[in-house]
Amino acid sequence: MIDEKVLKNTAWNSIGMTVYFACQWLITLIVVWLSDDFTNNGYLGLAMTVTNFIYVVAAYNNRSFQVSDIRGEYNDSEFVVARGISCAASVVISVAFVLIVDFTAMQRAVILCYTLFRVNEAFIDVLHGIDQKSWRMDFIGISMIIRGIVMLAAFTLLLWAFGLLYAIIGMFVSTFLVNILFDVQKTKKLANFTAYAMDKVFSILKRCFPLMMVLLISTTIATFARISIERVYGTEALGIYSAASNLPMLLQVSISFLFAPMINLLAEALKDADKKRFTLLFMGTFAIIGVITLIFTVGSHFFGQWALGLLFGEEIVPYSDLMTYASIVAGVTASVWFLNVVFSAIRDMKGILVCVIIGMVICFAASDLLLREYGLQGANYVMIISQGAAALCALVRFLWVMKRRAHEYFIHM
Repeated sequence: MIDEKVLKNTAWNSIGMTVYFACQWLITLIVVWLSDDFTNNGYLGLAMTVTNFIYVVAAYNNRSFQVSDIRGEYNDSEFVVARGISCAASVVISVAFVLIVDFTAMQRAVILCYTLFRVNEAFIDVLHGIDQKSWRMDFIGISMIIRGIVMLAAFTLLLWAFGLLYAIIGMFVSTFLVNILFDVQKTKKLANFTAYAMDKVFSILKRCFPLMMVLLISTTIATFARISIERVYGTEALGIYSAASNLPMLLQVSISFLFAPMINLLAEALKDADKKRFTLLFMGTFAIIGVITLIFTVGSHFFGQWALGLLFGEEIVPYSDLMTYASIVAGVTASVWFLNVVFSAIRDMKGILVCVIIGMVICFAASDLLLREYGLQGANYVMIISQGAAALCALVRFLWVMKRRAHEYFIHM
């Protein structure tokens, strides 16, 4: 029987993430509804795509490492300082990127403002890692509910009154205030904010660098495919693709509900030297990912035209096939995300890194070819092939680890 603590934390995390990402999803609808064409959606889609990469640098993909630090090698202050450094670095990278790449002034402004919003999200994430490690994911759920509502309200009001750029600034300011007034105050009650050692801060950054690269490369696959759409077919085409693939993004989010409590459970199985429980958690999660992906894919095939027509109008209906294949993309990508969590728990960072590098090479080699051959659908094809290759390689690596090196992990700590 599942522990009541696990159920409670999963419920809070699921409710919070549902509200927050539903509000983000509504923003992508509202930007279409309150605009004359798909251009604003194209700007927003470009900013989201570029800052997905920026967010990875800021968050450093070390929350799994933080929560699964069952030996207490690092204190809370050291994780927070490390996150502050990665957030600052991500802002510098974003500024350099928009100045180097041939963007318009409007594209640069939108990307930089959206960067501030994503960096604030990344800093909140390290506080949520402290909450999660203490099994207080109710704080996380409440935070996400509040942030989602105020973000949606600020975006809608300012988009209607002043335009897209002011709407994005409103998203940042409103969520930053929630961070200061709620997240910081709640986390202070749980955290052990003692003196930190810079050598340990840099140790965190060094040890988690492969994890950051894993998510960076995985995100690059999606980012490169989407930017290739903008480069080959234009901003409005990217807006159309973003709208058609909007609903399947909820699949990735719904699957990620499982991941947060799973980090704790995998770490506890390792600590208890319980290989059987660890394996059951792994197999059970993969089975659920498969079932949810199948449901979304079949549903998109039969109801995609109706859903897209209802949400975006008849103009988008001819592109409904994009939605079906985007559901497969979402499921495969979620599998890579979960494998990243697993490899983080067993501290095999280099193993998962090699696997996603293989996927990235395939993506770079195939993107333009598939886009020119299959149109916008080519973006889905290249992501399915490249992310699928990464997931398959990681699965083979995991099975090898469980057979040959399990004794290194399943020992009493």
